Amino acid sequence: MGTHPFLSPGWIEAAMALRDELAPTAPAARQRARVNLVVTGTPFGDGRFQAYIDTEAGGPLPVPGNLEDPDATVVLDYPAALAAFVTDDPDVVAHGFLTGALRVDGDLALVLILFGEGMSEEQIAFAQHAQARLQAITDLK
Repeated sequence: MGTHPFLSPGWIEAAMALRDELAPTAPAARQRARVNLVVTGTPFGDGRFQAYIDTEAGGPLPVPGNLEDPDATVVLDYPAALAAFVTDDPDVVAHGFLTGALRVDGDLALVLILFGEGMSEEQIAFAQHAQARLQAITDLK
């Protein structure tokens, strides 16, 4: 499959194939969440990448595009997105939140549930497996 820079067209294609493979095995969410993601400062295209997560339609894995009337919208810069979805670096994510490079418009509590707070052991194991698979397709140089 090879590796690709995070959010490059090749990476998105590989990530969607991974999503298609993993989504059927995703544990059920404790609560439905519909969240739009906007990544700013990407080195590809117009510098923005939009995706969404709908836990009832494929689990916790993002899909390019956006939802109408989401529960929340998470706007984050490229380094914070890489840290949140691929490298699992909570310090970078926290720094992004504190400096405004990561912000949540909408239901913050629901976003916290979706991204770790209150996840079951099965959900945590799935998230760790998915993240390891994302790391395997990501050129981190």
